[in-house]
Amino acid sequence: MTFCIDTSALIGLGERHYPEHIPVFAPIWNHIYQGIDDGSIISIDFVKIELEKKADDWRTNFLLRADHMFRISDAIEKEYASIVVEIEQGKQFNVNKARDRFMKGADPWIIALARNGGCTVVSAEAKSLTDYGLGPVCNVLGVRHMNLVQFFEANKVGM
Repeated sequence: MTFCIDTSALIGLGERHYPEHIPVFAPIWNHIYQGIDDGSIISIDFVKIELEKKADDWRTNFLLRADHMFRISDAIEKEYASIVVEIEQGKQFNVNKARDRFMKGADPWIIALARNGGCTVVSAEAKSLTDYGLGPVCNVLGVRHMNLVQFFEANKVGM
């Protein structure tokens, strides 16, 4: 299975909950880098752009080591266009400031990458559909989604 990892999950991993420099989290990071290297963990190039907005040692080192995980293609761009139409025409999707923020970020691109490749989105967001949380939007658009703990369990990370 291939996982499309979102900015929120990467920040949750590297900065908030599982800092790479702490040895007890080595099994997590070994799994992450192995998945990046074998192509089972990917992301969209817009996630890289979001990560580059803040400079710190972890982000710099991670981006150097994981640069090959970030994707974009004509097929992904076409899927993105399809997703934009679905959101604009979907009765479930309210027009509000959260929608504007969602559409300007990497989230619809992550969904496009996942849907184009039959992947599962991994994020750390816990927002509702009204607030354009990535998980609820994925569910409406028929894209599999999981949070970091579910990702760890599905991959038996640390076991």
